Amino acid sequence: MSGPSAPPVAGFVESAFNPMVYEAVERCLTARPGDGARTAMVLASTMGDAATLDLGSRLLVAGQVHNPLLFMQSTANAVLGQLSREFAITGPLVCLSTAADPAGELLAAAELLLEDEELDRVVLIGVELTGTERTTAAYRELRTGPPAADLAVAIVLDRDDPLPRLPSDIPPAPSGEYGTLRGLVELAARLQGTTP
Repeated sequence: MSGPSAPPVAGFVESAFNPMVYEAVERCLTARPGDGARTAMVLASTMGDAATLDLGSRLLVAGQVHNPLLFMQSTANAVLGQLSREFAITGPLVCLSTAADPAGELLAAAELLLEDEELDRVVLIGVELTGTERTTAAYRELRTGPPAADLAVAIVLDRDDPLPRLPSDIPPAPSGEYGTLRGLVELAARLQGTTP
């Protein structure tokens, strides 16, 4: 798990989104090294890098020159690209947007990816920022909420591991401290034999 105090990552500005993803994945891959050619990464987020989107929008509305590093649609892909380069990962890199259940979507993606005999493991990443006025309104429409603090969670699932299932006691539309990432935080804690 990673939070807003994650160290900066060169090339990423303003937002905690990518540094948190980088730190969470780096911890996983350092603790569980493996063959990058047989590794996939899947990132899921409900709101994505809202901080970068909102900053870019504010600059545009103010008539200021747009910074090309504030292109929010590329930020999730870019950090996965940087991680793949540093850890020699040549398997698929996938980014998903999901309305309420990142853990379920990530597990479904892992199950599908692990059907490929050329893959042995999948790194699953969930990331959410606390949000802005715009994302708070979107969360109200989804009847859920953001995490209490910026948060990224990553876990590694190996082909030989039984594919975990989400415990039935995790509500489908999580809220509270972990926001929509509650299911993934609970899953990571149970896989590690700890509590969140």
